[in-house]
Amino acid sequence: MCLKPRKPWPMPKETGEIGEKILSGDSVYKLVGDDLFNQFTEADFADLYPEEGKPGYSPVILGFVSIFQYLEKYPDRQAAEALRMRLDWKYALHLPLDNAGFDFSVLSEFRDRLLECQAERRIFDRLVEAFQAKGLIKERGKQRTDSMAMLTKVRRLSRLELVVESLRLAVGAVLKKDRTWGEAVIPPDWEERYGERFVMQRHTKEEWEGYDRTVGEDGQWFLARLESEGAPAELKNLPEVQVLKTVWAQQFQQETGKIVYQPSVSYDGHTQIQSPHDPQARYSKKRIQEWVGGKVQATETDDEGYPHIITDIAGTCSSLTDYEALSPIQDRLADRKCLPAEQYVDSGYISGPNLEHSRKQDIDLIGPAQAVVSKQTKIADGITTDQFRMDLEHHQATCPTGQTAKADYGWKGKARFRFSDEVCLACPLRSRCCAGNGGRTLCVGLAYPLLQQARQRQKTEAFKQDYHKHRSGVEGCLSALARGNGLRVSRYIGHPKRHLQALFGGSAANLKRVARWLAGIRPIRHHRSWKLGSKPA
Repeated sequence: MCLKPRKPWPMPKETGEIGEKILSGDSVYKLVGDDLFNQFTEADFADLYPEEGKPGYSPVILGFVSIFQYLEKYPDRQAAEALRMRLDWKYALHLPLDNAGFDFSVLSEFRDRLLECQAERRIFDRLVEAFQAKGLIKERGKQRTDSMAMLTKVRRLSRLELVVESLRLAVGAVLKKDRTWGEAVIPPDWEERYGERFVMQRHTKEEWEGYDRTVGEDGQWFLARLESEGAPAELKNLPEVQVLKTVWAQQFQQETGKIVYQPSVSYDGHTQIQSPHDPQARYSKKRIQEWVGGKVQATETDDEGYPHIITDIAGTCSSLTDYEALSPIQDRLADRKCLPAEQYVDSGYISGPNLEHSRKQDIDLIGPAQAVVSKQTKIADGITTDQFRMDLEHHQATCPTGQTAKADYGWKGKARFRFSDEVCLACPLRSRCCAGNGGRTLCVGLAYPLLQQARQRQKTEAFKQDYHKHRSGVEGCLSALARGNGLRVSRYIGHPKRHLQALFGGSAANLKRVARWLAGIRPIRHHRSWKLGSKPA
């Protein structure tokens, strides 16, 4: 496919006349057709296409149709049908009434093209730029950030289902790639054993035990055949074979010449495969919520007199913690030139390095810092870390009795202070301070003073009122993305496509909010104050 860029085309007369009569003032499609569509040109996407080849469909139309999908929560087939049949879509995209649209498979090809060219952020960024140009985003205003779970579209598997399905998919991929070699090597009875999708509910307990006894040896034998000299080299690099190799390394071990399950160990959320159908999906847990899939990180504005606009959204791995995600969020906001002056987050984002990074970006990161948990916090009148005076500039810490210790910076990039055993053994406060047999040891990050300042500020009444006013509304943003734009469950397989889904869903939410704002409809703020003996206000 190639692209011969055209200038924005005008609204067809008949489409415009009918649309003006029937579309309401707060219609997203009217906003796009009247204003936003002409701000996108095909030349903006020319670098995604080769110079020669069969002419491709307009990427501007494909981009907006991809966003409209998440306004209506349509799959590809319904989106292509809506473009053929719906007047409001034709109005938004300046298409004549008799336009036949395109085959639904073009949308999947367009998404693949965006990912291959690393242009998944382009449409979202251009819309944010358009809203900035309209003065809808306050420069250096207030913004708030939070995350929500995005579930994988595949079923969660038990350990037995995981290993059997991994072997089944690898065998099927090998037979599809090289049937002659596969049929010569793979035992004939495997067709009955591993020919169909394995679901534990369809088998008896005796059949479960039979698979448990044999699947480990079968998979190891199959991997050994693939590594043998006579095996075609291209079979070893099949994605399904690589997944099988990883799953066997994670789930099995060799013991007295046999392949047995590994004993239960602490879970590694960054590498542990949960399903061969979606190898990048990871298990995660947040308080009582458990899921397999990814996360959506969303940041929206919250300024009086301005609409709530999502300035950054991203689909990430579920094992990526919130405090790890904050710096990339701020870097992307800097790229879009819409950094806030104040950014409201929950305690999961607050850390010393994040406070330091925010300060470099001239951002006041506002949120509750988690308290330091140590053995001293669990005893009455324990002397905790915050009772020591830390002078990182002069590399010194002073305890409540006035004793000092010098810093050692060679331990994981942190400052470690170790008070001498002799001084601590003779100290009258030892029972409240030292938990071991030697002297007290403190280990703090280099941004510890900023963390302490945040802990002091969060105790004030002004902080509590301001934080409640601006932070609580982000839950409504996440709810709208999950319920209104279908971001609770991933439509696609793999993190790159989950990220693309988040960007399209965030764009759809923005269009709806801006259309309502320009039509004079203002968001309703709900801030309830709960007090003993009174009803919610």
